[in-house]
Amino acid sequence: MASPRFFIMRHGETVYNAARRLQANHIHTPLTALGVQQAHAMGAALRAALGPSPAVTLHVSETGRALQTAAMIAHELGIDWFAARRTHDLKEIDMGSWCGRLYDDVEAEVGPIVIADHLLRPAPDGEDYPMIAARLANWLSEVGDAPGDHVVVMHGISSRVLRGMMAGHPVHPDLGAPIAPSLVQGSISLVQDGSETVLFGSERGSEHA
Repeated sequence: MASPRFFIMRHGETVYNAARRLQANHIHTPLTALGVQQAHAMGAALRAALGPSPAVTLHVSETGRALQTAAMIAHELGIDWFAARRTHDLKEIDMGSWCGRLYDDVEAEVGPIVIADHLLRPAPDGEDYPMIAARLANWLSEVGDAPGDHVVVMHGISSRVLRGMMAGHPVHPDLGAPIAPSLVQGSISLVQDGSETVLFGSERGSEHA
């Protein structure tokens, strides 16, 4: 029996990404026109790989930007958005009191928050990388290892930790969790049997959340 496949993707660009503001998980930050295009392109790429109306399980971060992206992906695939398994375990890194503020304004006060390899420095009152890994481990334990295809719509930083955990990337020496390479928004990573392939999009990425 085939092992499960996980198609892990970032949501499309949002108005906060475009304005270089740190996003929160409790408010809706809508997609830009580019973000809408990215969401439809991801759905089309999945349809090309899986066919129309595939038998997949849709998992979505309980945030407006991920839910909006998932709606367009579901439309392209011909699957039921309302059947999605929505969870806060897939949310983005919580940046505490920095949420909603411009990157430049926060960095003028505390120094760089975008650190090497397009990662975010944790906020003093926010979430660190081991905390992200802990909630993602909880999600993985709930999903289990049943065979089938899983479409996962989430975020830049948290998806890197999830991919890092699932594909056996090394623990970051300073941040304390496995972290996969950065992918641009609108990318799809396929993880199966501990191996990762970029199905659509590319490595690089400078946007977050």
